[in-house]
Amino acid sequence: MNRRHITIALASLAFASSALAQSNIDATNKFAWSENCGWTNWRDANATSQGVQVNPTYLEGFVWGENVGWINTGGGAAPYANTNNTNFGVNIGVGGFLDGYAWGENIGWINFNTQPQIGAQGARFDAGAGRFRGYAWGENIGWINLDDATHFVSSVPTCCPGNADKTPGQVTFGDITSVLANFNQPANPNGSSVGDADCNGVINFADITTVLANFLSNCP
Repeated sequence: MNRRHITIALASLAFASSALAQSNIDATNKFAWSENCGWTNWRDANATSQGVQVNPTYLEGFVWGENVGWINTGGGAAPYANTNNTNFGVNIGVGGFLDGYAWGENIGWINFNTQPQIGAQGARFDAGAGRFRGYAWGENIGWINLDDATHFVSSVPTCCPGNADKTPGQVTFGDITSVLANFNQPANPNGSSVGDADCNGVINFADITTVLANFLSNCP
């Protein structure tokens, strides 16, 4: 099935009392592939209001598989302990490697902690590129490929003007230092690069101006 013809019955979606944030998955790069269950859509659950949200240390929200239904990556009460069916979800750990489980009513548990088994190809979020890489594993569906060069899942970071070091907290002189340390260096067009205070994909004097204009403001 062509991934661009995936249809989602959003009108019938009725998740129980969820307060998830708007999905920050890219509108184009939102599909991952599994040989055994086809394309999965990480963005469009409930008109994107319940799609996957990539947070600094965890995921939340729902993935849709045309052939397998809904997959829950977590409810937002992170970090997820993953000790039983009331505290499961996908965490983002050291080096961006993922751990924990997602749950599909029709397919069971999906393990994102695959780095111990397959090393560098383990499922991870590459914050620098703003995209997922590697492979997740479902006992009932096999491998989910997050690492295709053409079709992959990426996020669109929420830009907090002045936050050049890309860490939560106040905009300070440390953000100016981040701009200067990366001045005129190549930057990711999605605004995720350290030093890119105005999130426009270029690190230059405009970023210093942005830091100063937002000095001591808070970035979540």
